[in-house]
Amino acid sequence: MALTEAIRSAADGGAPVFGTFVMEFATPGVGALAAAAGAEFVFFDQQHTGWSLGALAPSLWGCRAADIPAGIRVPAAVPWMIGAALDAGAATIMVPAVDDADTARAIVRAVRYPPAGERALTFGVASDGFRPPADPGAEMRRRDAQTPVFVQIETVAGLSHVDEIAAVDGIDVLWVGDNDLAAALGVPGEFGDERYLAALDTVAEAAASAGIAAGFTTANPDAAQDMLRRGYRVLCCGNDIKVFHQALRSGIDQFRRVSQVAQPAR
Repeated sequence: MALTEAIRSAADGGAPVFGTFVMEFATPGVGALAAAAGAEFVFFDQQHTGWSLGALAPSLWGCRAADIPAGIRVPAAVPWMIGAALDAGAATIMVPAVDDADTARAIVRAVRYPPAGERALTFGVASDGFRPPADPGAEMRRRDAQTPVFVQIETVAGLSHVDEIAAVDGIDVLWVGDNDLAAALGVPGEFGDERYLAALDTVAEAAASAGIAAGFTTANPDAAQDMLRRGYRVLCCGNDIKVFHQALRSGIDQFRRVSQVAQPAR
């Protein structure tokens, strides 16, 4: 099932969709590693890393080879950044700090080709495997239909306009930026605060009302269970830094425990 169909199915009560973020290990094999672990998509983060598209090119190509959709979180809602990321091979886009419906509509226009949008047209580049399509018009329509758009709700303005943002045609996922949203609400790092929890429910309700999915990132299974109960249907299992750190720390802690009962005979 294509990512777009999986997301729409999840929003309609089907199985949730699970992926991960990559913020450090942008290697050619990271997509295959994620796919082998069961991830259904990977997002590479340009917002907090400063990665260029050139730096991400081998990883995007590796994801293509591993048949796992690769998304890019661009730094801002800038049309040329969105178009360039798609031409470089991104299968989906995430845009941070979307504050209103006008911004959401501009993002959709940047993703879609004319006449529905304003994406600049080029073929024979990485997005087509360096092979021009036999039918350019059909390929344009396919991309318009098969490129999910994720927008982040992480500001007071975005939260205030979340219903209008969710109703914009072409938006597929409302993604909560937990750290930024908590800080914007005046409770940085206080993820149990009632204002923050109420905001999570507001986003989930807006997504459900619009028939789209709500999404979230966490490396904690208990938090993931809570988000699923709240109606979040697309989840990232942390990012590569957190996953590596948690797995390695758990392993080292276990090594230390067993070392205390496995001393060599003297």
